[in-house]
Amino acid sequence: SGEGGRERIADFDVSPPPRYVSTEEDEGAETSENHVVQEALATAKNLFASIAASVAGEFKIPALEYQLLGKMNKVASEKYGHMADFTSGLAIFVESLREKEESLVPLATQIDGLEGQLDELEAIVQQLDEYSKRLENRVKKYVFS
Repeated sequence: SGEGGRERIADFDVSPPPRYVSTEEDEGAETSENHVVQEALATAKNLFASIAASVAGEFKIPALEYQLLGKMNKVASEKYGHMADFTSGLAIFVESLREKEESLVPLATQIDGLEGQLDELEAIVQQLDEYSKRLENRVKKYVFS
């Protein structure tokens, strides 16, 4: 007997019933009865084997899903590891670019100063060109007049 009035399968005795001394009439009935018991036992064994296979089949799908999930987690973990490595490499690269940019700031300032001087020089050249044209016109006016 099990808990709560239920009986567990393991508590059943599946051995054949005890034999008793019988008469010839009983032997034919006993053989037929023994055959029925053996068939019932075989059927019960088949039933329990089928139930066990069914339960195993029901648990196989979630087990396979958990295996797949585990593999997916492993792949994702590896991918995130590669991404972290790549990101740290990018951070180092960005820092080196920032240092190079900072080293170029004085040169950019110098270039800006040179550009301003070039603008002034162009203005002076323009004024000189205009002056030389006016001077040329005066010389032509006095030489050819």
